Amino acid sequence: MISRASRVARVVVDTNVLLRAAVSPAGPAARLYASAKRGDFRLVLSPHLLREVRAGFFKPHFRSRYPVVPREIAIFLAELLVVGELVAGAFEVDLVPKDPKDNPIVASALEGDAGYVVTNDGDILTLEVVRVAGYRPIRILSDLKFLDLLRHGTA
Repeated sequence: MISRASRVARVVVDTNVLLRAAVSPAGPAARLYASAKRGDFRLVLSPHLLREVRAGFFKPHFRSRYPVVPREIAIFLAELLVVGELVAGAFEVDLVPKDPKDNPIVASALEGDAGYVVTNDGDILTLEVVRVAGYRPIRILSDLKFLDLLRHGTA
């Protein structure tokens, strides 16, 4: 018999989705994060991703819309480390031609043996599927599409 742990999808959730999950408790990003906390999928994190999330809270356009206090940021980042699995962040790739600064997100998925990247970033979404020899294919989906897979038990 296959255990539930061995069937759970491994997923990198991009910065834009994680930030929205932190500040919009009723939206799809928050539902996705709640699914990770329940163990519906395994959240894969990297040092780069954590740095991006932390920096995102302090960007002027974000702070003007969501004035999150430092204590809430610290709590969210600490919770991410409990919910997720941190990879070393040693992989480097050149697979996102439209926006090379998004390459570390795909690298995290390869390093963490993730089958999915969940993002709302159009430059990454255009990839649809990343295939690298020696690694499982990585499907690139929006938060809404991945939630639909979870709902139907196909992730």
